[in-house]
Amino acid sequence: MDNNLILYILLAAVISILLAAFQYIYKSKNKTNWILFILRSFSIFGILLLLINPKFHKKELYLVKPKLILLSDNTSSIKSVSTFNLNTKITALKNNKDLQSKFEIENYCFTNDILKKDSLDFKGTQTNIYNSLKSIQSLYEKEVAPILLFTDGNQTNGTTYKYLKLKNEVYPIIIGDTTEYQDVKITQLNTNTYAYLKHKFPIEIFTNYQGENTNIPLNITVKEGKTTIFSKKITLGKNNNSKKISTHISTSTAGIHYYTAHISYLKNEKNTKNNTQKFTVEVINEQAKIALISDITHPDIAMLKRAIESNKQQKVILKKASDNLDLNNYKMVILYQPNAKFSKLFSQIKQNKKNSFIFTGTHTDWNFLNNNQSILKKEILSKNEDYLANYNNSFSTFLTEDINFNNFPPVQDKFGEITFSVPFETLLWQQIGSFTTELPLLAVSENNKVRTSFFFGENIWRWRLNSFLENKSFTEFDTFIQKNIQYLSNSKTGNYLEIEAKKNYFANENIKIKAKIYDANYTFDYKKQLWLSITNKQTKKQIKHPFSLKNNHFESNLSSLPKGDYQFTVYDSEKKQKKHGNFTILDYTTEQQFIGANKKDLEQLANNTNGKVFYPNQIKKLIQNILNNPKYNSIQKSKETKIPLIDWKWLLSIIITLLSTEWFLRKYKGHL
Repeated sequence: MDNNLILYILLAAVISILLAAFQYIYKSKNKTNWILFILRSFSIFGILLLLINPKFHKKELYLVKPKLILLSDNTSSIKSVSTFNLNTKITALKNNKDLQSKFEIENYCFTNDILKKDSLDFKGTQTNIYNSLKSIQSLYEKEVAPILLFTDGNQTNGTTYKYLKLKNEVYPIIIGDTTEYQDVKITQLNTNTYAYLKHKFPIEIFTNYQGENTNIPLNITVKEGKTTIFSKKITLGKNNNSKKISTHISTSTAGIHYYTAHISYLKNEKNTKNNTQKFTVEVINEQAKIALISDITHPDIAMLKRAIESNKQQKVILKKASDNLDLNNYKMVILYQPNAKFSKLFSQIKQNKKNSFIFTGTHTDWNFLNNNQSILKKEILSKNEDYLANYNNSFSTFLTEDINFNNFPPVQDKFGEITFSVPFETLLWQQIGSFTTELPLLAVSENNKVRTSFFFGENIWRWRLNSFLENKSFTEFDTFIQKNIQYLSNSKTGNYLEIEAKKNYFANENIKIKAKIYDANYTFDYKKQLWLSITNKQTKKQIKHPFSLKNNHFESNLSSLPKGDYQFTVYDSEKKQKKHGNFTILDYTTEQQFIGANKKDLEQLANNTNGKVFYPNQIKKLIQNILNNPKYNSIQKSKETKIPLIDWKWLLSIIITLLSTEWFLRKYKGHL
């Protein structure tokens, strides 16, 4: 309590005494008014205290219980173990009085991610243990929260979890058969999505054996329909349990080809569904040539070539501005940091109405570039500037995604104001430090049916490297470059459709097909109604399904389609635009490739997090283990609060009592 407040209280006491003394001592003719004087003094003092309203500190002690996280696998691989038993065990743990007295129990289930759910239905088709544990850790990062993980340990999606280290202990309860049965399977199959007519495309088949036997002869085959196009004998065993088989397959006809890779069954093998994998390859009869022209040596050039050619339908030809070029032989051209030597090329581009992608940087001759194209002008200074990228979520010219552009290192270009003289759309904004400008870093435009893209900065090769470090793959960045190239390579004008769908789906997987439709100005037309027509190639059964608008694209989600090969058509309600595609639904889910629990990985996870592995019949032992762990004791904490005097209701009651007593005595003594 500060000095000013004490002074106010003392002053209130003095005022109370003086007012009461004035009425009952100074002015009163009676000599028996001391009781009334005291009552009036305290009542006035109480009222003045309420007006001053001092605050008092109150300290409270309370206990904080540790959290106990129940995290249960809700995928179809657990269903065969026992739906009733697992749900019963979870309920018993939640209702255990000893656990309730020591912990705050939180219940989650997971498939690809965590979810709050009271009862398990085991309908999940993908298991991501790593992502689920990381999500729990982020929720309870600053708390003591041991995790009871109910799972078979078989993960179908995401990063390997066995090396995961967490602050909180993980106690895996292994569900499923831990007996190691003999099993042989195709663990992975790598091939190209596209191949070229009369060329060979590579296939890599990774096989694995689980069991105690040695030197088991097996046969690997690849069939197209009923025709065997590849066969090889291999030997697997306990000490040689995995092998990679590589081959090349020739293409003779264009179109989509359906293949089946198979490894022979073992005698009495329990799970045979993982012995077969289907895949499709689209054979095309031409390769788009793209001219990449530069008069300087720069890492960006090699990066662009690699990123573009990761799509096998495209071939990049490196040229110099001084070379004799016939631009009619190329689908589009890339001009890297043009200077005066590009004068002839700009004339050809204008004459042939060729689409182009112009990259600028510190070596760009902006005076030349300003005078040799009419799309934009840049008022340049001699100063170089570093530009970060900021993704434009409203970009609608073509389908694209944010690949964490904000995390990419800066690119460099001449500093200056950019002014467009034709309509354009910005995909990436320039960001200088923490300030996002209104100037584009990557922009696209179309003028007189000629498309041009501009990227204002060099050292974009660092972006591809950064993307690889984040994603362990170049795929995301290469896809971003390819979508820009695809937009420039497409000579079609007017309305058009873009669709996005996978070639293969697992059984019970949610089938998601995305689409975009544009108007004549290449603006996303959200007013359109799109439809999806799907036909089963075997049964000829056809279904129609509408698309739903999702932000800046249309999307259609399907489920429960039987296995088989399908062809589909996306079209608008007026049937002016349509596009076709194909996909295959495999005859097994990713959950069905496992025949038992993954005991080894769960044991390693427990060791890494200082936990311990248990089994469903050891629940009582698990409970005793965590109850007796001194790390999980409750923590006593204190909380200090300020309570204003006006909240003390009893003080008001005292004041009323004092005034009432005073009134009663005055009336009794005849002073009223």
